[in-house]
Amino acid sequence: MAKDSANQEVYKKQDFDSYLMWKAMPSILRGQPRQLLEKFGIDDEVAIDLLSIKTQTEFAKRFNVNIATLSDWNKKIEKDGLVPGINAWARKLTPNVLMALYKRITKDGKAAEVKAWYEIVENM
Repeated sequence: MAKDSANQEVYKKQDFDSYLMWKAMPSILRGQPRQLLEKFGIDDEVAIDLLSIKTQTEFAKRFNVNIATLSDWNKKIEKDGLVPGINAWARKLTPNVLMALYKRITKDGKAAEVKAWYEIVENM
């Protein structure tokens, strides 16, 4: 009996998990200086390290992974729905939209934006 593809092991599992995390992060923050990331409240060292990587090519070099492996991982991610929103073009922009919402909330703090944040992020 064949295993479900979502349960099949991937090459370099720990690097794959890092890649999943990197893919889920807002692309507008990739490659940004640490000071800007900290300004947005990002202080987790792993997140800051991953966000220092701007492109897939840079990711491949940093983690010593072949770019073809990343292509395979991208197919697996999309097929198995491993990163929320990776399967539809509009959903790929969700992290950027959330960051824009966050920026607006911290600047203006209007009730509608705060409510939207709680509904989207906190499921309230």
